[in-house]
Amino acid sequence: MPTLKRKPRRLDPAAMRLPLIALIDVVLFLLMYFMVAGTLGVEEKELAAALGVERGGGAGGARSGLLPTILILERDPRGLLVYRLGERSFTSVAALKSLLDVLPKQSGVVIKAGASTNVGDLASAMQACKEAGFVKLSFVSK
Repeated sequence: MPTLKRKPRRLDPAAMRLPLIALIDVVLFLLMYFMVAGTLGVEEKELAAALGVERGGGAGGARSGLLPTILILERDPRGLLVYRLGERSFTSVAALKSLLDVLPKQSGVVIKAGASTNVGDLASAMQACKEAGFVKLSFVSK
């Protein structure tokens, strides 16, 4: 009975190559995706900021004459919400709104909330500022 011998198998260099075409396609797709995604995003310089940056570098430079209004929210020892604008304090939103109505609007408002305030307190202060005509609102947690 004849014995069957296997022929020695030669390694084909083409069979050992990695499929580089697929890898190149994936890399080009990722490159195109990130290029398109980067151009569609909003640039930070386009975002409206309530606080400006002084330019001019010194005393001779032009400055904005108005600083933002600072509204501080905190609770007194009895648990009542107190709105403070400078040295004036209010416990009602209506009294706060009547003062905000006469203040200059273009400088904006910075609302500083104390640790004892909640989201509802902040929302009422922001609503009073919006109703008074302020467009620029910023929030700072103390």
